[in-house]
Amino acid sequence: MKPGFLVIDKPAGITSHDVVAAVRAVTGIKKVGHTGTLDPFATGVLPLALGAATRLIEYLDESTKIYDATIRFGSATDTADLTGQVIAEAPLPTATDAELQEVLAGFIGEQGQRPPMYSAVKVKGKALYKYARKGEIVEVAERRITVHDLEVLERSDEQLRLMITCSRGTYARVLADDIAIALGSRGHLIALERPRSGPFLLEDALSMPALAEIAAPDTGRPWPEVLMSRRGQKTERVQWRARDIVREGVLPWFRRPLDVLTHYPLADVSESVAKRIRSGGAPPPPPKGVEVGSRFLAVCADDLVAMMEATPRGARVLKVIPPA
Repeated sequence: MKPGFLVIDKPAGITSHDVVAAVRAVTGIKKVGHTGTLDPFATGVLPLALGAATRLIEYLDESTKIYDATIRFGSATDTADLTGQVIAEAPLPTATDAELQEVLAGFIGEQGQRPPMYSAVKVKGKALYKYARKGEIVEVAERRITVHDLEVLERSDEQLRLMITCSRGTYARVLADDIAIALGSRGHLIALERPRSGPFLLEDALSMPALAEIAAPDTGRPWPEVLMSRRGQKTERVQWRARDIVREGVLPWFRRPLDVLTHYPLADVSESVAKRIRSGGAPPPPPKGVEVGSRFLAVCADDLVAMMEATPRGARVLKVIPPA
């Protein structure tokens, strides 16, 4: 199978790693990686890189992300979501609609945000949630984020549902409590869906039930039993189809690297030049108009050959993508 990307609609209750493990198991593709973690309680777009496409994750333009987030007012939790323990309580907000819009406007733009303790951000090589589970407090540096838009979808006395358009690295959980504090309350997320992550959209995503049906049709078993069987479980493990059939079955949801790296210019190369690049030979010069320091793609027909960079001395190969 050629390298590419597969968008999964992650359900609540499982980790991003659980999704990666299931896709790796049923397809037989050894290299599978996700481009950005979703919390276990969250749902929506989880882009996966398959095969050599894992080399391209760092070059994706996921600068814009969208979240459908529901905030519950009146209490804050240690995880900033519904899975945590309540650590603070406060009155419900009394702001009018106009006052709410004024508060939300104050969160638009570039700002600093400190990642939550229950997150995968690493300090001294160790994920923050591992410190948090032991009750250890560590200093975490602020990160620069940008909130592009906050659209009110629904509002009640106890809850606020927002469509958040933001930059990569933004924690909706932190934003939720910050907004609640600005309204004179405290808050935590009770629902979070990601309908977009850069070029990846929810409408193009493969659901886990659909993946289970591809892997083992007509079993009558729930998808977790089909895709996430564990040793020692009481029910008999489901027999999957041959992996080449499963890989063929997911092709309608498959995205080629060239489909998602459209923000880079292209340099067409011949088959002989493509072979030379992949063998470590000298690359061709950058295409006209590509400035020094800019990146571009070397392409042979519809096949991505390499990620390149223009330098004062010509082109430099950053990552080679082997043929399928």
